[in-house]
Amino acid sequence: MTVRLVDATRADLDTISALAARTFPLACPPELATEEIGAFIAEHLSPEAFRAHLDAPGHDLLMAREAGGDIVGYVLLIAGTEMDATCADQLVHQPTVGISKFYVSPDHHGAGIASEMLAEVCRRSKASGAQSMWLATNVANARARRFYVKHGFVVRGHRIFDVGGVANTDVVYELTL
Repeated sequence: MTVRLVDATRADLDTISALAARTFPLACPPELATEEIGAFIAEHLSPEAFRAHLDAPGHDLLMAREAGGDIVGYVLLIAGTEMDATCADQLVHQPTVGISKFYVSPDHHGAGIASEMLAEVCRRSKASGAQSMWLATNVANARARRFYVKHGFVVRGHRIFDVGGVANTDVVYELTL
């Protein structure tokens, strides 16, 4: 399936927020309670939270649209290590771009959309002068971890990520561009 990765607009924020609410729980460890996940979604994945990213310098909110126009995925890129400065000394290459959010609608998993999205994100980041991209994902998110390793990301360390007041361990990955 072919998708286009395009810049999000204010008109897209409700749709992106709804997609984020559907996809974020899939990345969480199974023992994390729905209340904690819900608290994270309410604080960080609301239309207002995404609007703040649209307005922030160095933040790029992108969406994957299929030919019919439906949004089937989204990506939030943040220049440097702003999304978690504690990870900066784990990374080898600078300048870098952080992948804060990278999700595909569950009904499109396995269709190659994530690979297309990643290829375009890498192209854009390299064109902007970045030497690497980095991200972190939960240690229990086996599907995402396999995907990132398959696409050349290497483990650089770990971080603690708060979801609704609960500390979770993430693996930090970096991809040389």
